Amino acid sequence: MKHVRLKDNVRLVGIKENRKGRNRKVSYYLQADKNEMLYAFSRNYSRHTYDLCKAGIRVNDLVSRRTRDTAVMNLVDYTNLMLPYFVEIYGLPSKKA
Repeated sequence: MKHVRLKDNVRLVGIKENRKGRNRKVSYYLQADKNEMLYAFSRNYSRHTYDLCKAGIRVNDLVSRRTRDTAVMNLVDYTNLMLPYFVEIYGLPSKKA
């Protein structure tokens, strides 16, 4: 698997779904220059990951983040796993390695 770096204007935005109880989910969208929201994936709700992504975080900042919070690190690992597919499918602007 190759490591992908995106241009600085691509952000990951988390939007909480209106569910109650243990079924709470957060839908994550990729936002590029044109301000169009491209669906990325959904994950279980975690307060730390939602607070991190509700206003949008640059994808490059997210994939290089290190913390002891397992929910945040699971989001970082999953984003790193899915990033090459997003670049290929959505045609996101990437930097040359």
